Amino acid sequence: MKFIKFPIVPILGGFSIGIVIQYYFSIPLFYILIGLILNVLCFSIGYFLNIKKRLNSLIFESFVVLLCLNLGTLSSYFNVQIHSKIHISNFISEKNIVQGVVSEKLKSTTYFDKFILKAERINGQNCIGKILLYVPKIKKKEIEVGNKIKLFETPNILQNALNPYQFDYSKYLKNQNVFHEIKINETNTISVSTDTNFYYYINLIKSKLLKSYDVNSFKKDNYNLLMALLFGEKTELSKEISTNYTQAGIIHILAISGLHIALIYGIVLWLTKPLLRFKKGKLYIFLLSLCILWFYAILAGFSASIVRAAVMFSVVALGKIVNRQSNIYNSLAVSALLLLLYNPNYLFDVGFQLSFAAVLSIVIFQPLVRKYSYSKHLIVFKIKELLLISLVAQIGVLPLILYYFGQFPLLFLLANLIAIPLSSLILILGLALIPFNFLLPKVAVYLSVLVNFLIELMNAFTAWIVKFDVFIIKNIAFHEVLVLLLYLLIGTIVYFVYFPKSKNFKAILVSIIIFQLGYFLLNSNEKNNNEFGVFNSMKNTLFVETINNESVFYTDDFANSKSSIEAYTRGKFVKKYRIEPIKNVFSFKKKILCIDSLGVYTTKQKPEIIVLIQSPKINLKRLISTIKPEQIIADGSNYKSYIKLWKTTCEQEKIPFHATAEKGFYILK
Repeated sequence: MKFIKFPIVPILGGFSIGIVIQYYFSIPLFYILIGLILNVLCFSIGYFLNIKKRLNSLIFESFVVLLCLNLGTLSSYFNVQIHSKIHISNFISEKNIVQGVVSEKLKSTTYFDKFILKAERINGQNCIGKILLYVPKIKKKEIEVGNKIKLFETPNILQNALNPYQFDYSKYLKNQNVFHEIKINETNTISVSTDTNFYYYINLIKSKLLKSYDVNSFKKDNYNLLMALLFGEKTELSKEISTNYTQAGIIHILAISGLHIALIYGIVLWLTKPLLRFKKGKLYIFLLSLCILWFYAILAGFSASIVRAAVMFSVVALGKIVNRQSNIYNSLAVSALLLLLYNPNYLFDVGFQLSFAAVLSIVIFQPLVRKYSYSKHLIVFKIKELLLISLVAQIGVLPLILYYFGQFPLLFLLANLIAIPLSSLILILGLALIPFNFLLPKVAVYLSVLVNFLIELMNAFTAWIVKFDVFIIKNIAFHEVLVLLLYLLIGTIVYFVYFPKSKNFKAILVSIIIFQLGYFLLNSNEKNNNEFGVFNSMKNTLFVETINNESVFYTDDFANSKSSIEAYTRGKFVKKYRIEPIKNVFSFKKKILCIDSLGVYTTKQKPEIIVLIQSPKINLKRLISTIKPEQIIADGSNYKSYIKLWKTTCEQEKIPFHATAEKGFYILK
């Protein structure tokens, strides 16, 4: 039976569509099971008729894809732990005792250390679930991955992003099955104990490897970057370094992925060559390489990118055992399918998407890269090959970069030309340091000096590239629809490159028109959405008034408002904007009075909406009885105690109250 040239690809496609459907529509389990029964029935009948050659193979293939789609929805449903009867959310009461194991350490904030707590018991009941745990740095609690934690706290539901078009951290965590958070105060009790579990041993090995490097031989930033490069340990990586690498277009070298796995796999093959003399030498090499690759993947945090690479190289290694060259498209599809079976929410992981888009693009353009990089001179050949691979990889991830990051570095080719060879050399030397650290520490010191110099060189080069700010296109407005349309355009161009016919060139022109039309419709839709908004911010106050794709932002602190302004203008397709100081009176369909910390206002204005900012000391009950407003708004710059008091007063006076710290961005259309 012919099922398409690459049979696993349509299976992956159906499974992925099922995950997307379940993610956005949350279909109840009953309907999923009904659909599954019907699909299994159709598949069985179709399979029987197909064997007897009484059914068109295309119809049977459609049944297979539909069955995979149904399995995708089912897998996605069961992956969400909150659907389980023993999830922690089903046992939360007024007073709670939570027990669990620290499974992951996250990047710290200014005042808190952050961890993922894998809950095991709550109020004496066995449970499952993950909790985002905040521990104040002032407590100076030495918490490590693998520690047992006991808390006398109530888990709270994660709060969604409170400002529009900004990165929603809670949504990201929910994709990791983290639905609750606990913030420990300085006075709260937290019990920490050591336990010899899986996380403990992995963290112990990782800690010994990290500590084996002589910190004195490295500058702090260089050491942290080396740990990120080798083991994916980014919790201590400075914001400046991370920003520089992102803006230069080379942040991918800090993600543990195919480059790392390829180097390790190559080293393993080189070291195990003598085993080929034995009868089952290939099998021994296969098993040994698999153990090392997956152990490294676990040490590096088991991210989507490294698991994808580990799966792919496992398939390649298996192909060597059976003396079969596996098709690269099937290898990619198999690794993606295995990842999605393990965790369907990987499909919405940015790293997963970028990783597969880049590799797929390199594979598709490989014949062209091979053709145009050819040269008699080895150095010229390698430079041309590296530039072309960087270019085609960037083409593959371009729509995603524009959507997720809203910027595009024009000097990415130059940056990659230097950064990729340097990072590869640093990676090789960094891995080579491990045995020297334990066996020949004096030699390791000299090697560390060399590695430190190379990292310093790479950091300096990255900082130099970023200085050319004019070559970084920032704050690009992009939409999910435009991502799909741009991939359609790229697909038609690729097809024309391989099949240069006039009708295929027409397809490019049609896709360009469709893309432009999509952009025009999205832009026109936003043009009609005039609005006045109050942002949520603890440090400052920020208002916006948008009319016909042009915005006026009102704030007295632009530095702290910049990220919110950029996210808003990008999401709303705003063409022009200006910054003005905050006023006390606004007029946008309704009269709006802003009362600041001075608490000064006049009763003659008769506003319909009152906005309270910077914790004004006023008698809200008297203000309501005097002015009789339609609604009261309090932004995030007010004291929590004031907001609580105002909310109670508004409930008594039966006046709608909107606190941005609770309900998020206030919008008046």
